[in-house]
Amino acid sequence: MRNASMKVLKNLVCCAAFICLMFVLAMPAHAASKADELLQLVNAERAQAGVAPLSMGSSALNAAAQARAKELTVNYSYNRPNGSREFTILPEYGVDDVSVGENYWAAAEDASDVVAAWNRYDFFKERMLDKDATSVGIGYYEGGEYGNYWVMIFTYARGTSENGFAQEVLALVNAERAKENLAPLAMGDAKLQAAADERAKEVAKVASHTRPDGTNCFTVLKEYGVSDTATGENAAWGETTPEKVVADWMASEGHRVNIMDPAAKYMCLGYNYDANSQWGHNWIQIFAK
Repeated sequence: MRNASMKVLKNLVCCAAFICLMFVLAMPAHAASKADELLQLVNAERAQAGVAPLSMGSSALNAAAQARAKELTVNYSYNRPNGSREFTILPEYGVDDVSVGENYWAAAEDASDVVAAWNRYDFFKERMLDKDATSVGIGYYEGGEYGNYWVMIFTYARGTSENGFAQEVLALVNAERAKENLAPLAMGDAKLQAAADERAKEVAKVASHTRPDGTNCFTVLKEYGVSDTATGENAAWGETTPEKVVADWMASEGHRVNIMDPAAKYMCLGYNYDANSQWGHNWIQIFAK
């Protein structure tokens, strides 16, 4: 009797497990259909703008997007329920990509409604058309106050898009200097670059021109054997592209003064993406003569 009961119990457990498995498998298939449609529509928008298409990201990236879609039912914001920013979810799922940003929407039955909504807002549209983004993770969740939630996380692999950031920033800076008939800056040497790279790591920890050890930002030059004299340092947090960071610096009087300093001869850019930092994207610009 005992063996028969155990056999029945075992069969019931297997049956329950099979039903649960079928449910889990059915939901991703439904979400995958939504995701594919959304990606096609976004790529159509990018094609019209002359921007390269996005590809579907890894399973880990899509799992992170799916988790974000569910989180929106708790807090409909870029701030996660735990208070951190949206990009911090990536390392939790083992994603090492650089986050360009996230678009989200709710209460839209069709992917076409989502893209139409994103096109109405410059911020969302910029994300869709970002030239640095190469892949996306897409999440779709049914439930919550608004019925359904959509998330698209835009990323690129480390060591790809950001490699050209220094040259892009230098070109943008020299374009601004040319407007005032100032001589163009040259890219600094390897020592100045190493100092800028170190400062970009430091400002991810301490958002200040004072270094983590309490000293002035320019003490980094001596540490890296830089013989040039510093004329200024610009820092920024959160901007995702060279265009945005230079625009923000030019809109700030103190940063603009550093960019337009007639005495400056060289510039190096430090960029550090740290998904565990407050703003993710950390920028440093060191000027020297």
